[in-house]
Amino acid sequence: MTLPVWLDDAPDANEPKMEERFDVVIIGGGVIGAGCAYMLAQRHNLKVALVESGKLAHGSSGRNGGFVLRGIQSYYNNAVKLYGRQTAVQVFRFAEQNQALIRQFVQKYGNCFEHETCGSYLLACSLEELEELAESADLMRDDGFELEFLKEDPLERDFYGAMVNPLDVGINPVKFVRALASASNAKIFEDETVVRIDYDGHVSVQTASRTLRCERALLATNAYTPLLVSWFVDKIQPARGQALVTKPLRKRFVDRLCYANYGWEYFRQLSDNRLLLGGCRQLFLNEELGYADMTTKPVQSALQSYLKDRFPDVAGVPIDYRWSGLMGFTADGLPLVGELEKIPGLFFAVAFNGHGLGYGLNMSKLMVDMAMDGASAGVFDSSRATLATARSVTAVGQQKGP
Repeated sequence: MTLPVWLDDAPDANEPKMEERFDVVIIGGGVIGAGCAYMLAQRHNLKVALVESGKLAHGSSGRNGGFVLRGIQSYYNNAVKLYGRQTAVQVFRFAEQNQALIRQFVQKYGNCFEHETCGSYLLACSLEELEELAESADLMRDDGFELEFLKEDPLERDFYGAMVNPLDVGINPVKFVRALASASNAKIFEDETVVRIDYDGHVSVQTASRTLRCERALLATNAYTPLLVSWFVDKIQPARGQALVTKPLRKRFVDRLCYANYGWEYFRQLSDNRLLLGGCRQLFLNEELGYADMTTKPVQSALQSYLKDRFPDVAGVPIDYRWSGLMGFTADGLPLVGELEKIPGLFFAVAFNGHGLGYGLNMSKLMVDMAMDGASAGVFDSSRATLATARSVTAVGQQKGP
């Protein structure tokens, strides 16, 4: 968020801001920020603060489909072409490690966020897409990934076949964020918008009412990052995704997470038999760019048409919820991770191209390891960052996002 001079309550004003000192300040209360708080709690004697402009998970972390996928926006064959075989392996292994960390959390704290080990279907909507899935399956088997390839439609709803990823899981993302925060030792500041980050030998994180000084700050603000730090303005393109949920259905007909048409559409049936459907933004790409967080009639109508076409037995069921959420896209389809050169001690992991839950807890671990132990950002290192234009956002790897 930008800061006009009229709203800047300067520290030397008659009523100075409250000032507190912490070892680490986390900016952003979504899955990455809450995950960082949880990871820092594994280290002893650290004083940690988490600052969120609204409530925990009220941003993109609470406005998705709850898909924790091994994959990213690109199918594996395309990821190999875009990044090279070694990098593709590392990115997909990274997502598998994230799933393992979530399972460990469940084992320790219990299933308090509707963790559903259901697996996923990547559903082909054309023979061309089926060929890409077949090519991806061959490459992934060669690289040691567990999967199943189906040449027939597992749902009997006019798909051409599917890849089955057995370890993919569905979750309630808001409950997950809250569980991570609850398991941390962080002091949480909700409804506190950060308006400025400075460096004067220490990192200074300022909100309208307080200044939090620290040795290290962790930036986990995803699509909103350019509004806070200008370095990201030409490197992250915000785009809106939309979804809906029906009233409970009489029977259960989808047993896995479903990611169809290169991820342009995605759906799952919740535990109470409501059907969640998202996507269709490819039909209105330019209109869905930017920071406006709202549902629109064209996309919502397209989602209902999709329901009618693919699920005629569901047509007419009332819609219970409609919502939107903002995603941050990069030019090459991978997140940006690093330390800001102009503010030493400010580390960031942002712009997850619609797959923040898939990177999730493992990305939090990486950022904490970077900040506390000097670990490398590896394949996500932000030094590769280039201009993220609207054209690149829609062209690289069929970037969608559940």
